[in-house]
Amino acid sequence: MPGRPGRIQSSFASGELADTLEARKDLKYYNSGLRQAVNCLVLPQGPLTLRPYFRQLGRRRRTLAAIATGSATITAPAGGTPANATDGNDATFVVSSSISGAGPHVLLNVDFHEPQAVSAIDVRLFSGPGSGRISVEYWDGAAWQVLNGDRTIRAAARSRRFCAPPASPVTANVWRVVVRNLVSAGSVQLAGVAVWSEGAAWGTARLRPFAYSREEAYDLVLMPGHGDVYAAGGGWITGFALPHQGDELALSRWRQQLNTGLIFHPTRRTTRIVREGSALEWQVGDAPFGDLPSHDFGDTDYTNGVVAVWDFQFVNFNATQHVFTITVDGEETDAIGPVASGVLEGPVKDAIEALPTIYPGVTAAAVGGKCRVTFTGVGNEGQVIVNSTRVLNAADAAVSWQRVEKGKEGGEPIFSDARGWPRCGLFWQQRLVVAGAPGTQNAFVGSVTGEYFNFSTEITTANGAFVAPIATEGGETIEEMVASRTLLIFTSEGEWWLSTPTLSKETAPAPLKASDHGIRPGVPVVESGDGAVFASKQGSALIEFRYNEVEQSFSSTRLSVLANHLVKDVVDIARKRATADTDANLVYFVQEDGAMRVVTLLREQEVTGFARIDTDGAFRAVCVNAINEVTVLTEREVAGAPVHFVERQEQGLFLDQAVSRTLVPAAAIVTGLADLEGAEVWVLADGEVFGPFTVAGGAITLPVPATAVTVGRWRPFLAETLPPNREVAPRLVTESEVGYHTVRLSLMATSAVAVGANGGEPVNVPLLDFGNDPTLPSTLRPFTGIRVVDGFSGASLDPTVVVTQLRPGPITLRSVVSEGDF
Repeated sequence: MPGRPGRIQSSFASGELADTLEARKDLKYYNSGLRQAVNCLVLPQGPLTLRPYFRQLGRRRRTLAAIATGSATITAPAGGTPANATDGNDATFVVSSSISGAGPHVLLNVDFHEPQAVSAIDVRLFSGPGSGRISVEYWDGAAWQVLNGDRTIRAAARSRRFCAPPASPVTANVWRVVVRNLVSAGSVQLAGVAVWSEGAAWGTARLRPFAYSREEAYDLVLMPGHGDVYAAGGGWITGFALPHQGDELALSRWRQQLNTGLIFHPTRRTTRIVREGSALEWQVGDAPFGDLPSHDFGDTDYTNGVVAVWDFQFVNFNATQHVFTITVDGEETDAIGPVASGVLEGPVKDAIEALPTIYPGVTAAAVGGKCRVTFTGVGNEGQVIVNSTRVLNAADAAVSWQRVEKGKEGGEPIFSDARGWPRCGLFWQQRLVVAGAPGTQNAFVGSVTGEYFNFSTEITTANGAFVAPIATEGGETIEEMVASRTLLIFTSEGEWWLSTPTLSKETAPAPLKASDHGIRPGVPVVESGDGAVFASKQGSALIEFRYNEVEQSFSSTRLSVLANHLVKDVVDIARKRATADTDANLVYFVQEDGAMRVVTLLREQEVTGFARIDTDGAFRAVCVNAINEVTVLTEREVAGAPVHFVERQEQGLFLDQAVSRTLVPAAAIVTGLADLEGAEVWVLADGEVFGPFTVAGGAITLPVPATAVTVGRWRPFLAETLPPNREVAPRLVTESEVGYHTVRLSLMATSAVAVGANGGEPVNVPLLDFGNDPTLPSTLRPFTGIRVVDGFSGASLDPTVVVTQLRPGPITLRSVVSEGDF
């Protein structure tokens, strides 16, 4: 008997659409859209698949609080003044006697007399002869234990933070700083130590990727006063001190290249983070900006300007007969001479002042047989260049020129603690380009080519540093820059691009404004093909700034126009590059309310599919590291209190905050679940899914013994179709209540699925076919094929079908065929 006809949806590439579009059944996107798309990824080929869930790496560190050392007994067994280590003065040192060899040589011993829960110890500005190793150790009652590995001693002073893992302090009475393996004899010194514990507050944190190399990449958790380092593909490694406090990091900008990362914030000196030789060695300090350009901020009468002075010498020259010209700043004077009196100073002064680039007030005088021109006069401040001279009526006469004093405008450094620091920056064409400082908010400044921290504008050749303002209206601030096929500049009020992509001091950059959305402060801009994706100024729209081949220019497109209900108060964005699993870029963004969304983006195929990521808790930050892993900061309830975690996405995982245990021999009781205390969890045990359980006392009891166990929180996959098109003829529709009675699902590699229709509760769909081995765990016998579910009742004006799950497991939905009486 032939089957009954039904309505098919075989593409979900438009993702979740806003409810304001439910009447727009004429849109081409309607037929590939959904009313709800939760915990799923839109595949560019059309299907929906389960999004990868997140494995717990550990608790995030709380903000650090200083442990007072005033009551501790501090000694310097290797020599020196121990009080210098805790006086807070980095100009005073504990200097040992001459030491060498394997050691151990104890530089400092700190006895608190009672146990202290220590999370980190700073050793500041230590140095010594040749190479050696320095470490922090604690006495565990039986032996000395090393805290967080050792570090290299160099001749140049370094500072290091030795850390316990987050939320796992080391409790001990006695601590010491030890030196070993000194190749050369000599004194070792340190400026000070500081001891830290984890406090009560979490603080606002951000995740940023650090790609030292493809083999060695990291996720950095940046928080007030501290940064933690996590290995890409691995776990926590170490930490380092940061100067930032409060919410500064939430509004900061990040840029990294090779072994150097930079944190930009307008009210704090740009911070440089350098990976020095190994994953344990991180040096943090101010970016070494040098030769900063001088700038006149217009609110100060500067007296530090230098007037340009040039000498002219006349060779085989007769002032009463010869005629010559002078070219200054590219402009040639009118002919000078012949001068009947033979005195050239007056005519030279008059000719130079007549140039359009020179103002009155220039002085000329005879000095040592030469004509000395001093470029005095209001408006002539700064550098003035004499380019050439020409004698017009004699081949054997010449006028030579020589600079006596290089002119400099009065002013002050363009960046300073008083005037502010760059808001953003990037490495581009072998320069460091920085921009958006409060005093020059519409200008970007390029370093000398090949010298990232040299900003000397005295170099006049093409590779010299430069200051380039863009023509903005008052109040417009450069917030971020991105390297694409040209330099893209994002301001608080609009988007710009350079029509001349090569930066040169000799050619003025030509920024062109393409749109006026403005960018949200502190939220990253992520690259996407020939453009970039960013959050609008209000954080209520996701926008793509992309090169248009037809128009040969950049233009912006609102990616979220069909799903604007899913974008609100964006605080963080990251992009995952296309993989064999998705064939499209995935853009993840986190909102202020803790919600996270994912967008499947393949513009050449017109695929822009939004979906929600639902979890038992809230997302606080997201990043994608160099090996394309998605890492998040989450906030979850543990034993009734909020706790923050670091978690990483894992392909094939279908539980969040997942932790795995190996039980040998096989057991039913799973312990070590303190981070899931009080939570409802599900378990994957030897390939079978069990649950839900509530964790009590850090443990759960399975119905059967198991060996390989993964426990985690779960929120289901959910896809709800849009109401059907009720058009029976052009502009003619029916509005009666109708309902679906049968749903046919085309599934692939699925172990759990449930279906509901017409607003009814979803029912579980059996996937075990006759002939399959029922003893195999469900996740080890995924189903691919068609499943028919009938007997649905109910009716409504806008019936829908819901495809979801009642238990965890993989699922890929290829199509839905809905049958009903229409």
